[in-house]
Amino acid sequence: MLHFKNKIKFVLVPFITFLLAFISILFMIMFEFRTVADFQELPYHRIFVGFLETLVLVYIYNFFVRKFNGFMPWKKNWFIRFVLDLLLVLSFTTIVISGAQLAIKFGLIPHEIPHEGKREFMYIMPLFVSSLFLVIVEMIIAMEERNNMEMKLAILEKEQLNTKYSVLKEQLDHHFLFNNLSVLSSLIYESTEKADKFIQDFAAIYRYVLSINKQDLVTVSEELDFISTYLNLYKFRFEEGLSYKLNNIDYKSKFRLPPLTLQVLVENAIKHNVMSRNEPLNIEISMLNNTLIIQNNLQIKSDVASTSTGQSNLIEKYLLLESTPPEFKIENNTYIARIPLIQPKDD
Repeated sequence: MLHFKNKIKFVLVPFITFLLAFISILFMIMFEFRTVADFQELPYHRIFVGFLETLVLVYIYNFFVRKFNGFMPWKKNWFIRFVLDLLLVLSFTTIVISGAQLAIKFGLIPHEIPHEGKREFMYIMPLFVSSLFLVIVEMIIAMEERNNMEMKLAILEKEQLNTKYSVLKEQLDHHFLFNNLSVLSSLIYESTEKADKFIQDFAAIYRYVLSINKQDLVTVSEELDFISTYLNLYKFRFEEGLSYKLNNIDYKSKFRLPPLTLQVLVENAIKHNVMSRNEPLNIEISMLNNTLIIQNNLQIKSDVASTSTGQSNLIEKYLLLESTPPEFKIENNTYIARIPLIQPKDD
């Protein structure tokens, strides 16, 4: 289909040529260089033949220019390429002039060149027209090759982004698994009852992780149901040292977000802050204007250095999805993350 469309471009060249000729005729009539009667004498069959000649010439140039682009493109050696194009124009000009002379000699077309000035015009005009057509063909092919290159680059870039995004998501899944296995290990020695409940919730959570393995986006309700269960697991371990609440959540919202986004933020809050009964970590998740706002009080651990890897991963995920990236800031001793929700493309 694309190849057919490219062919159509060259059919337009004769139309453009005759349009320019028609405009020239209108100017000559407008400024009284010629009259309408002068042009009414032009034979219509000659116009049709001229159209076919133009079409054939353009397609021949198209063939040779593509061949030249194959073994001697302009970027390889512009001077040799220029010589090749020049020889091509001179060759076809010679063929056209020689053919016209033979046609006149054998009486196939009338000899209507009584003055020397017009005889010179007979030699100059084919050279000018051939050069013009070559330039037009070169431009069309150059634009076609540029468009094809841009399309290939866009497809390649999309494939690279998809691959990179999949790698990021797989790394996050593994991170999630290892961290929670560590939590489970500590709970087994603390309380078998807690460990059993933890295992059930952990199984539910990991089913979610497996279910969204091939998804780039999930609904707000899916992600919030997941993060509630996830935080409940940590409540088993830290009890009154951790509290969380969800405010103003529209669970019926059609907007989406990348899976495990909230898990990254919650995990960072738990990892980098002190938690105790006297100094609990308070996590709050709210929804405002199609944005999820996750905030927690800061009680920074002195022995845990922040690498901002979680933030970087989230920003990169949003950029790969071609969406507005999240914002992170610290205000009044509170860490605040603003996660833009993404409208699904089918809405």
